[in-house]
Amino acid sequence: MNVFVWVIVIVGTMILMLFNYYLNKAPGADPDDYVVGPPELGITCDCFLNVLILGGIAVIAISTNSALFDSRLELYTVGIVAFFAITIAGYFGRRERHREWRELRKTFQRVIPESSTRSFGRPSFEIFYDEDYFDEYEENDDDEEDWRYDP
Repeated sequence: MNVFVWVIVIVGTMILMLFNYYLNKAPGADPDDYVVGPPELGITCDCFLNVLILGGIAVIAISTNSALFDSRLELYTVGIVAFFAITIAGYFGRRERHREWRELRKTFQRVIPESSTRSFGRPSFEIFYDEDYFDEYEENDDDEEDWRYDP
């Protein structure tokens, strides 16, 4: 196989490894981002098979260019190595995300006392709007001309 093809395969695999790592790490995500439907059901879309998707796409891309390989053994070896490398990178990203979630949960448990998380079915804070205040403000606002821009 040509050296140029090896460089393309190696660089492509490394880019997909990095992308799969960050895709499965999902920086800034929290467990609520993966909830599907009402939280009471406990259904999430955080499937373990997500780490396999980019590896499978890489194998399909490599197999479509099978004419570039000298033998089937070389094609199979490159495909298997690329698949496992990309999948393992995604797995490490997923583990990192779950580790961050555990640390965040422990931090919240240390910072927020247990008694304050029990609201007994009522919201922890309520927002009241004084509609009369806004009506009076709008009536007084019509008289003012300083909001207009004159070039």
